[in-house]
Amino acid sequence: MIISITGKPCSGKTTISDVLKKKYSFDVIKMGDLFKAEAARRGMSSSEFSEFRVKDPSFDFYIDQQIVPTAEKLKDKRVIFDSRVAFHFLPESFKIFITLDEDEMVRRLLNSDRTGMEKYSDQKQARASLNQRCENDIKRYKKIYNFDLENMDNYDLVIDSTNRTPEDIADEIYEKCVKFYNKKS
Repeated sequence: MIISITGKPCSGKTTISDVLKKKYSFDVIKMGDLFKAEAARRGMSSSEFSEFRVKDPSFDFYIDQQIVPTAEKLKDKRVIFDSRVAFHFLPESFKIFITLDEDEMVRRLLNSDRTGMEKYSDQKQARASLNQRCENDIKRYKKIYNFDLENMDNYDLVIDSTNRTPEDIADEIYEKCVKFYNKKS
């Protein structure tokens, strides 16, 4: 049982994946951690590294090439790929997109302790950074893989996390994932 989960920044993808791990015994592969570590190694913020990767997608290629072999090794387990592009490389997975209201996305970013090098003086600056990051992701994946990250037809389930708890969303994902895989067998 493989789930690929992506979505808007600050939508709760990682938190939801962690709930699924704890409650339903999934292994979680967090591809974003690899990108954050590389950004930090280069002394860049997430936004700066995102802009850099539009011009030089070599790190994307390197990381993305790990998805299929990793899934193959874990095919007999319950696995979640918390990844912007895993849905594209794992078409047989249960593909999820988590969205949320833009104001809530900004609020979550400003209230998070995960901003690392990114500090925002106000909502306007945080919103601009998030919008640039989303725009860069859309451009980058269109350019290197020729798909639209925000085309909801790519996904089996689209969930708005604006007014829902991660636990509620995880329960819905698990229920619909089981139905998805039961239909396949």
